[in-house]
Amino acid sequence: MKIRRSLMILASLAFGLTLSACKSCVDQHNPRPDEARFKEEAARGNATVEKLNPDGTVPAPAAPAVAVAAGTKNPGVEKYEQFCAACHGIDGKADGAAAQAMNPKPRNLTDAKWQASVDDAHITKVIKEGGASVGLSATMAPWGAVVNDEEIKQMVEHIRAIKQ
Repeated sequence: MKIRRSLMILASLAFGLTLSACKSCVDQHNPRPDEARFKEEAARGNATVEKLNPDGTVPAPAAPAVAVAAGTKNPGVEKYEQFCAACHGIDGKADGAAAQAMNPKPRNLTDAKWQASVDDAHITKVIKEGGASVGLSATMAPWGAVVNDEEIKQMVEHIRAIKQ
């Protein structure tokens, strides 16, 4: 009876540890912090837009939804750190914590030869649609549903800037 009770306690502890480990992974890729932005984008996307002002002039372009204030990080760099650094590493050298367990290994984004062999549209497609969209590994997840086009553009600029 004591052995069975001990096994039940051990099983409960193991289950609790598993849940806490899963929670940390879920928190890392949690879309909830961006939920307000998603709702704002949906409202903007569904809003009626006038083509011309009543006097026939072209309206001034709207201010970007995400502005970079002085002393804050570029949103593209923040998104890179949030979604890419776990595999590609903060410096882009494919030395992120998750890279150790991956096969194939993630791309070394600092490789000048690779950087010269691809254009921005290719990098954008991989970020937006995932590695499988261009014949690469499906372990490179598509991020287009959680990262907007402006942030992807800034992520590409950041990737270009970390080249050796």
